[in-house]
Amino acid sequence: MSLEPLTSLTSKERILIYLYDFLHLEDRYEMPPDVTQESIAYGCSVQRKHLSQYLSNLIDDGLVTEQKAHIRGMRQRMNTYYLTPGGLEKTKELRRRIGEVDVPVVVNGRETRMKVSEIDEATSVHITYCDIIREALRAGRLAMADLERVEARKREALEKKEQATDSYKRALETAWRDGRVTATERFLIGELRRLLKITEEQHRLLEDEIMKRLAQDHMEFRRMYRKALEVALLDGALDGPEVEILENLRKSMRISSEEHEELVEEVRETLCGPSGLEPSDFVG
Repeated sequence: MSLEPLTSLTSKERILIYLYDFLHLEDRYEMPPDVTQESIAYGCSVQRKHLSQYLSNLIDDGLVTEQKAHIRGMRQRMNTYYLTPGGLEKTKELRRRIGEVDVPVVVNGRETRMKVSEIDEATSVHITYCDIIREALRAGRLAMADLERVEARKREALEKKEQATDSYKRALETAWRDGRVTATERFLIGELRRLLKITEEQHRLLEDEIMKRLAQDHMEFRRMYRKALEVALLDGALDGPEVEILENLRKSMRISSEEHEELVEEVRETLCGPSGLEPSDFVG
């Protein structure tokens, strides 16, 4: 028998088989990255742009469930996917059928025949049904030497993806450094995203992370700038070298002119108080 029973499996069947290896995770606070769309797409050899539709169909069929969860090593919650009780029963039958399939496997240069269910025990590493199916799709054959390197190739692919993500994140941080992204910067970012094969979901998560950090930094800059204004306005006025110093500080902290005026007004009200006293009245 050829590899056709493995290579002819539908994308949705491969997704079910993949998720079988991640049972009973739904109640955990922190999930492994394996149950996110990015990992599922790689594990099932499904194009990322089509995966959402397949998952949506499986959810509509009552075979898969989706929930937001914290992901290990990531700051933001992401969509994660699991088999429903109905999906588990269907997948058990699917795995039983696949496990009985007799396939050719090259061992030490010679072809032998093995059941899919026997391949894992014949290797020195742990491989899943999805690993075996992905290898059959990738190479068009099953060779023990290649199967032994499944985990190594998976790590290499992950490292390559992480490098691409880091490069893209640095580019986004540069574009957002001044608090806004120009049309030209947006175009260049889009081109880089396509080149590095960054998904729309990854882009959104990275940009949200950068925006939140910029907002936090800005609030800290506002606090520091307000403190400087409080010191400068103790004598009731901004004049002389103070004006130049504050202007340089304002620009370096990316405080807008409108924010400057707003903070000056806040500080004046704080220092003068409800009695209408001048700031200089507080100086002994």
